[in-house]
Amino acid sequence: MNKPDVLIVEDSAPIIRIHSHLVRRAGFTPTVAKTLAEAKALEDRLGDFFCAIIDYNLPDAPNGEAIDYLLGQEVPGVVMTGRIDDDTRAAIWKLPVIDYITKESRQSFTYLEQLLIKLRENQDIKVLIVDDSVNSRMHLIRLLRRQNYEVLSARTGIEALKQLSDHPDIKLIITDKEMPEMDGIKLCNEVRSQYSKDEISIVGVSGVDNPSLTAKFIKNGANDFLKKPFCPEEFYCRVTQNIEYIENIETIRRQAHTDALTGLYNRRYFFQQLAPVLANRHEQGEPSTLAMLDIDLFKNINDSFGHQTGDDILQATASMLQQHFGEDGLCARFGGEEFCLFLDQLDQTEAEARLEQFRRSLADMNLGEDGQDIRCTISIGLAHGCEPSLDALINQADHRLYQAKSAGRNRIVADASYA
Repeated sequence: MNKPDVLIVEDSAPIIRIHSHLVRRAGFTPTVAKTLAEAKALEDRLGDFFCAIIDYNLPDAPNGEAIDYLLGQEVPGVVMTGRIDDDTRAAIWKLPVIDYITKESRQSFTYLEQLLIKLRENQDIKVLIVDDSVNSRMHLIRLLRRQNYEVLSARTGIEALKQLSDHPDIKLIITDKEMPEMDGIKLCNEVRSQYSKDEISIVGVSGVDNPSLTAKFIKNGANDFLKKPFCPEEFYCRVTQNIEYIENIETIRRQAHTDALTGLYNRRYFFQQLAPVLANRHEQGEPSTLAMLDIDLFKNINDSFGHQTGDDILQATASMLQQHFGEDGLCARFGGEEFCLFLDQLDQTEAEARLEQFRRSLADMNLGEDGQDIRCTISIGLAHGCEPSLDALINQADHRLYQAKSAGRNRIVADASYA
């Protein structure tokens, strides 16, 4: 994030304290201007602000003059005010503001904090606009860019599918109904043949006055529908809601697949991914390479230094495994101090050499803090072969891990004849 500062333009001391606290919690540094004059005094710095939180009514700017000034200086602005009448709201939404929040309740401030976090995170979220009208397309692009989304566009459904092929990490598609070659509803069907509603959200839009369009879009795979013309406030709410849905599903999947302490995959996901791979390789007569790893004397570490130190060592070991094998293997924490590493592209000789480098690096690392010298070692069993199942390959590696432990620990056993 290149611009970590947020400008707070507000004259109320209690609100300034709340805003400053929320800005810090969202990961930014607050700068306060209590009047329009103080904001103007920061003119040389205005280009450095990520955004501004602007009160509508200031002592020297009672009618939103601070909003006009800061937007004119190209400072992205969030308007937060106690003025809640419809005329003021409508007037503000005619301006290119990020959002308009009324100070109605504690939830308003929660919304502000969440908005600041999203504005930072939105820079990594791709949204695809599909509309054959240049004006409509550019209008939506401008709205989305105000909230920092990475925006892609297409004129037709055919172009949209090409964009999706080039950018499979798109999280939201906003598509018009009426388009040449392939209309929005057909596009929904095509997208849903490749991606579920849990993977990509689709919002249909149309200016046609047809009450059945909402149902048609949703029955053909859309998550939501907007009738043109719509106000920016509703548009942003729908966009946020649909992206949050995808992100919540991703979070649930990630939590289901990963170990909470180390961030590595868990045993269940490891088996789900690799059991069919190993079965297929056995049919094809292709070998696989897998290692079982176990931190030596881990109970002694917990007993001597405490469970927090034990957790720190587990996390450090997982981090080193990712550093050494993240691009070449699939690693999981199997439980306790035991890890399993599938080395897909490595033969036994190369795998043994790489594991030896890892073993030495871990043994040389001081994992203590505040002057403590805490070190640990790891024992490794390595299996390579064309086994009939993942369980069989794991059993082979586990047997060699047991041999490594029996032989004195802190070593690799890769030879079936090892004694």
